[in-house]
Amino acid sequence: MKKILIILILGLFISCSSKENLKGTWIGAYSYSNNSDSNMNLPQRIVVTFEEDNYFAKSFKYDYRSESDFEKGTYNYNGKTIFYNSDKTNTAVLENISQDSLVIKGLEGSNNTVYKRLEDSLKSKSDHIELKGKRFLRTSQDYSDTLNFINDSIVIKSGESNRKLEMHWERISHNGFEILFMDLDIPYIIWEERDGKLKLTGLHKNRYELELRELE
Repeated sequence: MKKILIILILGLFISCSSKENLKGTWIGAYSYSNNSDSNMNLPQRIVVTFEEDNYFAKSFKYDYRSESDFEKGTYNYNGKTIFYNSDKTNTAVLENISQDSLVIKGLEGSNNTVYKRLEDSLKSKSDHIELKGKRFLRTSQDYSDTLNFINDSIVIKSGESNRKLEMHWERISHNGFEILFMDLDIPYIIWEERDGKLKLTGLHKNRYELELRELE
């Protein structure tokens, strides 16, 4: 009886510890294939939050989706597999998990997906961040371009060659984070606004710090 009790307590401890490792908000960074020599790391535009027993997932609504662009429900986690809504067929198998990265194994030959944990320092420090109807100069360490947010769905990007590219965009407020998704681009977290300048962090294979400066 004592041995059974010890096993039960140990199993409960492992289960709780596993969920503690998973809890938090994660954002899709990139996908990659184990079966290819390609160096392509495609951006992933999705944010997921795991709480004690519940989860919430939101993807970029302009990415191809067969159903809705968000879902929520309950989940279980055994340290290797996430079971959504107690459904043994709706699962995600973990390739790896660390303090700041989560890798979901691709099934049936699809790519693995890497998620990055969003630390609290990236939560928005500003209450009234506006993008729609504004034009910004986007600068990073490596490049600069102009983003013109025409309305609540279309942004026009202009580079140094003055070539213009029309794209979809979506801003998501979730769990204290302000997230910017755009076509053909990595996800960005907007964490500060000051004197007409926005501070952004982009997450992909590397981490990028950017600034949006409002233009007249």
